[in-house]
Amino acid sequence: MSRQVRTQMPQTQKKDKKSKSKGKKFDKNACLLMFILLFSGILIFLLLTASDNKKLNSTLNETFDFAKTRIERYENYNTNDQVKSLVRLMDKTTELSRVIAQEDNLSEEMLDEYANEQRLTGILVLDQNQKVTEQTAKDGDTMLLWQKLIESDYVCDIAKHPQKTYTTRLRNEGKLYDFAAVARQDAAGIVITYMQKEEVSELNGDLTMKSLFADFPFEMNGSIVICDDDKVVSTNKQELLSSSVEESKSLYKNEFKAGGNGIVCLHSKAGNWYGRKEKIKDYDAYIFFPESQVYITRNIVCVMYVLLALLLFALYWVSRNRTEKRSILQDQKRLRVINALGHAYSSISLVNIKTEKIEIVKSSRNMKPDQKGDILSKAHLEELIQQVITEPFQEKYREFIDMSTVAQRLEERETLSFTAQTVEGRWLTIIIVPQGYDKTGKLSTVLVANRDVTEEKEREIDRDKNLRNALAAAEHANRAKTAFLNNMSHDIRTPMNAIIGFTALATTHIGNTELVLDYLKKIHTSSQHLLSLINDVLDMSRIESGSVRIEYTTVHLPDILHDLRTIIQGSVHSKQQDLYIDTQDVIHEDIITDKLRLTQVLLNICSNAVKFTPVGGTINIRVSEKPCRRDGYITVVFSVKDNGIGMSREFRKHVFDSFSREHTVTENGIGGTGLGMAITKNIVDMMNGTIQVESETGKGTEFTIMLECETSGETVKREPVPELKGARALVVDDDAQTCMSVSRMLREIEMTADWTTSGKEAVLRAKEAYEQNQEFKVYIIDWLMPDMNGIETVRRIRMVVGEEYPIIILTAYDWSDIEQEAREAGVTAFVSKPLFLSELREVLMSQSQRELLKNEKQKTQAENRRSYAGKKVLLVEDNELNREIATAIMKELGLEVDDVEDGTDAVNIMSSAEGRKYDLIFMDIQMPKMDGYTATREIRTLNDQKCANIPIIAMTANAFEEDRKKAVKAGMNGHIAKPISADVILENLDRIFEG
Repeated sequence: MSRQVRTQMPQTQKKDKKSKSKGKKFDKNACLLMFILLFSGILIFLLLTASDNKKLNSTLNETFDFAKTRIERYENYNTNDQVKSLVRLMDKTTELSRVIAQEDNLSEEMLDEYANEQRLTGILVLDQNQKVTEQTAKDGDTMLLWQKLIESDYVCDIAKHPQKTYTTRLRNEGKLYDFAAVARQDAAGIVITYMQKEEVSELNGDLTMKSLFADFPFEMNGSIVICDDDKVVSTNKQELLSSSVEESKSLYKNEFKAGGNGIVCLHSKAGNWYGRKEKIKDYDAYIFFPESQVYITRNIVCVMYVLLALLLFALYWVSRNRTEKRSILQDQKRLRVINALGHAYSSISLVNIKTEKIEIVKSSRNMKPDQKGDILSKAHLEELIQQVITEPFQEKYREFIDMSTVAQRLEERETLSFTAQTVEGRWLTIIIVPQGYDKTGKLSTVLVANRDVTEEKEREIDRDKNLRNALAAAEHANRAKTAFLNNMSHDIRTPMNAIIGFTALATTHIGNTELVLDYLKKIHTSSQHLLSLINDVLDMSRIESGSVRIEYTTVHLPDILHDLRTIIQGSVHSKQQDLYIDTQDVIHEDIITDKLRLTQVLLNICSNAVKFTPVGGTINIRVSEKPCRRDGYITVVFSVKDNGIGMSREFRKHVFDSFSREHTVTENGIGGTGLGMAITKNIVDMMNGTIQVESETGKGTEFTIMLECETSGETVKREPVPELKGARALVVDDDAQTCMSVSRMLREIEMTADWTTSGKEAVLRAKEAYEQNQEFKVYIIDWLMPDMNGIETVRRIRMVVGEEYPIIILTAYDWSDIEQEAREAGVTAFVSKPLFLSELREVLMSQSQRELLKNEKQKTQAENRRSYAGKKVLLVEDNELNREIATAIMKELGLEVDDVEDGTDAVNIMSSAEGRKYDLIFMDIQMPKMDGYTATREIRTLNDQKCANIPIIAMTANAFEEDRKKAVKAGMNGHIAKPISADVILENLDRIFEG
């Protein structure tokens, strides 16, 4: 052991150095990764900043262009308005001069009348000395108001030159006026008119500088400020309007820093803004945008990049730690291997591949004294080989321990092993295990160990000898004939099981003539198939020689599928498998083909699916109709899919060969002749069809048969059922494909179809539809579903909708054993899978009379019920849905219902004075805080005798006899098994209150 420790130490040190070098390498990689991420982040930041600056400049240019356009529009509008007003005033003044010339006597009354008509503020009539001869004004004597203007040169000049006129708009005494002057036509002098103008504002609908940019939404929430000298005259920021430039700047730190491309950065109390100032006509325009909007793209992308970089760096460190842990585990594994080898192997050596130096860890008893030690030379090794290994194995042994090729051989394998015989007749197994690596990661040291395997080798030789003897005995017999006779039961048992099973059922139901007749038909069908199967198996040579003929007759597809289900149902049930048969787009149910051969083909495939699918597996059979290029023909596609043991890729090439069976089938003990698929392929070929197989080992197999069949010329009737045209229907099946197929059929007969794959959801949807007065008129429900079976689903739906609507059970099984229970639950009809359109329409057509009888019976029962109106009960139930259903049923019986969610609530109520008002308690058993038994015991111990002796009925899903006894022992007066019904509740009420 000391030698072993000594020889391992150098390797351990090498590994430590290697681990340290790896750690340094990882540190360099981490620095490199960090540098790359940092450099990439800076580059992205700069590129996005440049892009955002470019976008900002573009936005500023567009915004300044817009501002220029708006200001120009304002000035044009203002100028045009002033010119129009002055021209109109000049026309009125000229007309007044003409009117004065026509008047014999100029008077103030005439001027007043003219001023009112023309809506003038005032009129002045001057003589040649600019003295007022007549005047009128709404605001009194205005001579002093216009004195300076009258004395001006351009007004005085009109008297000297009558052809001249003068108009202007001016502000006088704080008011705005339009002023006009023309020469008098009746004498020397001047006629002056003036009109006071309203100030331009938003109220009178005029365009103003103040409203030019108010409330205008600028891109990126920017700000625009238009200044005239030192005053803000227009802006989209109301807090700056009408303030001075200095007052506006006080809102900011007044720090401007020049940026690139003419952009100015403005530092404010509300953050940084970017923009610039430009001169627009006589105005100074400032446009700025907030930094958060300018660089929003850069900021978002950079934040995402930082998060991504952190994620990458974290992933890198996780990967590094995992690699280091993996390396440590690998080293520990090697140490465990060496320790185990030290006990299990007779000799152990470490060999340096490059120098071929052999270091002995554990010596063999076959070594001579001069061969023992820490080092074994090549000469000693060769001598040891010749002494220990028998001559036939010596050369192969030398090749096995050739160190020049061992590294290459270990590239694809973890270990190398070789078994040789010693001169003493014993067997040795030699293994080579990688042990050490150099700095470049190449293999440098291996461990070589020997172990005595004589006992194992002798057992292997004996076993091989026995197998060879058994094989020789088997080959001596007539293999083909023996396999054929021994495996015939494979194809015979399936119809035989049906015959035996239905014979037993017929004996059990001998008094039911209709049911026995149905069983006899099925026995006859299976018998016919059994006869045809025996004939086909025995006459395989006739099929191969071409003497078998296909007999074409009109065949009803539903009969084919129902007969097929009848035959294989017994085998499916015995293996507890799920069988799904559905149709898709089948319009032509009557085709022309060979019914016997088609049944034989489908039965061969389905029987194999049942046989090669384990217990609890699934088998799907689908029939679909596809268009065909030939007139009067359709393509019928039969698909049989299972999730059984499947086939290997190699066997799929030979699956249709005679007597071909995969080895895994025989190993599993599954019988068969190996002729079924060969017969199937030959029949399909004779029917001018195709058959394909898709399979994978362990996942299952799917056979697809495509036949071009002539139609009988008739299609399925798709006229609507008059009573149900446009009505809603609900399809409930745990297979979505079946739901969609049945829904398509219902839509074909002009009904509205919904579907669900859950019984619980069906109950909720039925309740919702009933409450909204959009009831489902027909329910089609699968019998077997995982969450809630069909009968229970029907029972709960009946609690909601009553007895008014037909509910049809859809099943792939014989429903005779459940028919009575189903009828009591509210089922009105049964229909078999696979469901065809003709069958669905037929069962719906016969449903109306049955429903009338159901409704009449329900009315009679309702009239005979006892009345318990006024009785007050306490319902204790923790499940909301169960509580809602039970409350609805009890209220229909006239009971007044209060409900609580737990036993503790019931005990608290009954312990108070409020408990005396209740006549009965319906108590659930399983509740989260206090179960029903405990709650009952607590109530029975109350001091108030009325509350302590109140009748208590257990209402639970525990329906066994021991559960009833347990309820009575706890002090309960009755036991109702869920799901509850009105009749059961009435029976218990009659017993308690009337008994």
